[in-house]
Amino acid sequence: MTRHIILNYAMTDKNIFKSVLTISLFLTTCFCGMLNSAQDKSVSAHYVLPDFEYGTVKMKNGHILEVRMDYNMLSEEMIFEKGSTRLAMDKIETIDTVYLVSRKFIPYEKYFLELLLEDRISLFIRHKRNILQAGSPAGYGGTTETGAAHSISYLAGSGNLYKLQLPSDYHVTDASQFWIKKDSTFFRIGTERQILDIFPEKSKEIKQFIRQNKINFRKEKDVTTLIDKCNELLL
Repeated sequence: MTRHIILNYAMTDKNIFKSVLTISLFLTTCFCGMLNSAQDKSVSAHYVLPDFEYGTVKMKNGHILEVRMDYNMLSEEMIFEKGSTRLAMDKIETIDTVYLVSRKFIPYEKYFLELLLEDRISLFIRHKRNILQAGSPAGYGGTTETGAAHSISYLAGSGNLYKLQLPSDYHVTDASQFWIKKDSTFFRIGTERQILDIFPEKSKEIKQFIRQNKINFRKEKDVTTLIDKCNELLL
């Protein structure tokens, strides 16, 4: 009888050990998954791609360069790898086109625009992110925040600006802009009024389309649909 009781206790202890081990493994897996998710989020927070990829740089003089690169949306620079160092492309006015995976970028002023739609009226996006660093606790549970320009300067000085992951005390907000190219001229479109001014001859039809389709000028899919319609109207 005593042996049976001892055996039962032993089996119970063994089952408890298995349960604890199972729970421990489950929690570890969940934690790792959460950690990886957080890392993935930080990786893609300020670069267009989650990692550097080989791409092609076509120069205006006809030269072709093959490098690993990615587009930094904070500094608005095309960053490439040279050995173990990451550098920003300069003299971008000498660049014709950058082909990165399935994306196509062209230099415009001091930054790059990504081509979203190529047509009579072409659509581009200016990838841009603003960054803020959490400050000291303020009243009523709030926080004070430093300016984006100061934060970027600090990141650059600390060597973190070109890293794939940002320090945890920074957060990024989307400040991207949509641009169109009409007759070799670029126009920014962020409101209904802006696009109606660009196409006054079709303003009635465009305005109706915007209202009927509830176009959101912050959504890439909506803006692409709108520019498709503009091209159709201008045929």
